[in-house]
Amino acid sequence: MGTLLYVENLTVSFDGFLALRNLNLIVERTERVRLLIGPNGAGKTTLFDVLTGHVAPSAGRVLFRDTVNLAAMPPHAIANDGVIRKFQTPSVFPGHTVFENMLLAAGRKRFVSTLGARHVSRSRDAIMATLEQVGLGERAEDLAGTLSHGEKQWLEIAMLLVEDPTLLLLDEPAAGMTRPEKERTIALIEDIVARSSSCVMLIEHDMEFVRHIARRGHRVTVLHEGTVLSEGSLDRVQADERVIEAYLGRGKVRGAA
Repeated sequence: MGTLLYVENLTVSFDGFLALRNLNLIVERTERVRLLIGPNGAGKTTLFDVLTGHVAPSAGRVLFRDTVNLAAMPPHAIANDGVIRKFQTPSVFPGHTVFENMLLAAGRKRFVSTLGARHVSRSRDAIMATLEQVGLGERAEDLAGTLSHGEKQWLEIAMLLVEDPTLLLLDEPAAGMTRPEKERTIALIEDIVARSSSCVMLIEHDMEFVRHIARRGHRVTVLHEGTVLSEGSLDRVQADERVIEAYLGRGKVRGAA
């Protein structure tokens, strides 16, 4: 079947500082979720920057669906090809309604057409269905600026979903959320992979959040100093002495047992 994402010997240097060094990563097409964890400065966000065309690699290969060379493409072309990213801070238009934000996002993918009223009606129905999916159906006519932090995160995820991503990159989706918001976000991610063929790759520091997502058997990749330190099930990486020393700490591991 081939790979969804193939990263080989990826290196990124900023004025001599190696943000990524000979990083190797494979995401199979059958995978639905891949979790990236690691200490600050490990290279997680830089990896997302490379995957979305915002940073050019100094060396290495990045192939999407076996043949698409992401390293040679600009950000808009990568997004059009199905690699869509959500940044840490919600990026919504506060002066527009929730529904208008969705229309703007959908327009990027020509989701809403001006060719016919029937098509527009179906598109609007699909937008409302996506808002219902993320729990914002009743907030469609409210200004996005009036949403809570968690609701803004969900709105941005909804805005990405209407672009029909093949690979959805989420950078710390639980950051700044209350516990109930985190629980809803976990349920939302599980619902996304259940309803669609998208693969969700996410960066997260909240280990409780990671444990809840990983309980379905999803693979976890641990980055440290710009390269892959460990990979496998959460139980496996938590038992890896290198991960314990570099990132988790023995207190965290005991608490997770």
